[in-house]
Amino acid sequence: MKIKRVRVENFRCLHKVDISFEEITSFIGPTGVGKSTVLRALDWFFNGEKSVSLSSEDVHSAADGERISVEVEFDGLTAFDRETLGRYAPDGAETVSIWRTWDTGEDKITGKGLAYAPFEEVRRQEGALAKRRAYNALRDGDPSLGLPSVSNEKALVAAMAEWERSHRHLLTESEVEDTHLFGFAGQSVLAKLIDFVFISADLRAYEEADDRKASAIGRILDHAVDRTQAHEQLGEIEQRAQQQRLDVHATVYGPVLTDLSTALSQEVARFTTGREIVVTPVVHTPRPVKTSFQVSIRDGAAETSVHRQGHGFQRALIIAALKLLAERRRPESGSRTLCLAVEEPELFQHPPQARTFAEVLRDLVTSAPEGRTQVMYATHSPVFIDPRNYHEIRRLSRDGTEEHPVTRVRQITERELIGSLPHDLVNEGAIRRKAGIQCAGTLAEAFFARAVVLVEGDTDGAVLTGCAERRRYSLGARGISVISAGGKDNIALCRAILDALEIPTHVVFDGDAGNVERNRRRLEAITDPESRRAKEQTYEGQRRKDMALNAGLLSYLGASPASFPTTATCATHTVFEDNLEAYLGEHWAAWGARRRELVASGDGFPEKNAATYREAARTADAEPPYVIEAMLENIMTLVR
Repeated sequence: MKIKRVRVENFRCLHKVDISFEEITSFIGPTGVGKSTVLRALDWFFNGEKSVSLSSEDVHSAADGERISVEVEFDGLTAFDRETLGRYAPDGAETVSIWRTWDTGEDKITGKGLAYAPFEEVRRQEGALAKRRAYNALRDGDPSLGLPSVSNEKALVAAMAEWERSHRHLLTESEVEDTHLFGFAGQSVLAKLIDFVFISADLRAYEEADDRKASAIGRILDHAVDRTQAHEQLGEIEQRAQQQRLDVHATVYGPVLTDLSTALSQEVARFTTGREIVVTPVVHTPRPVKTSFQVSIRDGAAETSVHRQGHGFQRALIIAALKLLAERRRPESGSRTLCLAVEEPELFQHPPQARTFAEVLRDLVTSAPEGRTQVMYATHSPVFIDPRNYHEIRRLSRDGTEEHPVTRVRQITERELIGSLPHDLVNEGAIRRKAGIQCAGTLAEAFFARAVVLVEGDTDGAVLTGCAERRRYSLGARGISVISAGGKDNIALCRAILDALEIPTHVVFDGDAGNVERNRRRLEAITDPESRRAKEQTYEGQRRKDMALNAGLLSYLGASPASFPTTATCATHTVFEDNLEAYLGEHWAAWGARRRELVASGDGFPEKNAATYREAARTADAEPPYVIEAMLENIMTLVR
């Protein structure tokens, strides 16, 4: 059983959000939009007040009243899940929905399952006496039900549950309020099926290293270490010890207490008859002690507690425990799903450690029994984004136009990506084949930007960045990332993914009109007729491809299609008739001169080089031409 969908209402900054979950789900977005709040809402759903203590301050400002609701829909139900959930997971049901509500301090659990409708009226009664009256009225009013007589509420609940199991054909779908799903001391039904472990950004790992506190470390170890055999053997020891205690009491106190009982009985007989006094020792049974583990740190000859270690080491300890779990998770724990939620996993980690942590989290899912591990995290680091699996990304943003800001969640599936692109521009096969691979090298950083400038190659982006710097525009400070798509063929695909995540994008591409003349000159230099014919076919194919791609891109961007467009810039895109270098050579001679100076002085490289192009654009004697300046203004408009 795993989490399929979560619906949160009025929990802190989340008014109403509906989020689907994958085996790995990455929450990204600006600070304060509610990424961590989603994880904390789930922590409250599964672990209740022991993890998150709610008050009226936790209710969203736009809420009608003081009601918080977290609904979780589960799928991937196994036979064990169905048996444990009972009427909440009837035969044929593909999913189970359970929600937890907090209403002016009252905490309730509601599940959607099958029930006998008249029994629901009994269950809704307040108090054991009222329930028994309603039950007896139903029993007396319809003897054909064959309901047994009950003497207490526990027997009443059991009788109705047994009747429903025997009469499934009479049950209907119903919302059932209950508390036994969570219970006390970890004896809840959901706790048998899902272990939700939340590792917060303010995690104090020295506390999490204390296994006796049902900490993250202890709960992680519980999935990797089987304590059953030790518990059974310790239980046998306790039984023998208890028998020995009984024997000691019988030997030491037995004769004395027997004599005392006889004497008291004789004295009482003077006042009343037919009764005896019996005095026996009370043998207290010690509470069974659960096996726990202590984690300490040995540094040379010194052995210290985790408390005395730095934040980075404490975080590394959690990573190590998770890595161990990925490698050694015991098969016996496969009946329970581990849901691991991590807030800002990149904290206190050097880049190599962060990459290792990202790999560990993914290994937890891929190495676990099928469907028995889910990982979710809120991050600000591209290291923890696997763009090959862009469908795992949930990008949160806030709509600040209303009195009460609303958090929105954006995502895209492969099917939606295919539907968003014209098939004559990017066919379905190319999307399935290229989307993840291409995104892996380009879009990880773009997912975190406020706006993106999507260019064909690194040198195009370098010229743009250099021009922004000479005008003292800090693109990074404004949340603008310049991203290379790795070629014109990939621009539409990358732009579609960014658009689905509501990241404003400005596209810069070349019309490549000059290729026709350049290829003509190349043909003139070929003397062999056969080689010339082969090249003519190649160049003609390239010309047709350029024409179709130019027209398709312009149409996709909302502009009038043209096979070879003229140089122009607008809100959505900038296109150069030939290419950027040709345009600069014709309209910004100072850039070319400065580039040659850098190469001559040894501070630049003669071939295409992003650093050289950027410095030439930043320090050229003359200002950039109008189209470049206008393009910068259009880009700045994206974040205004």
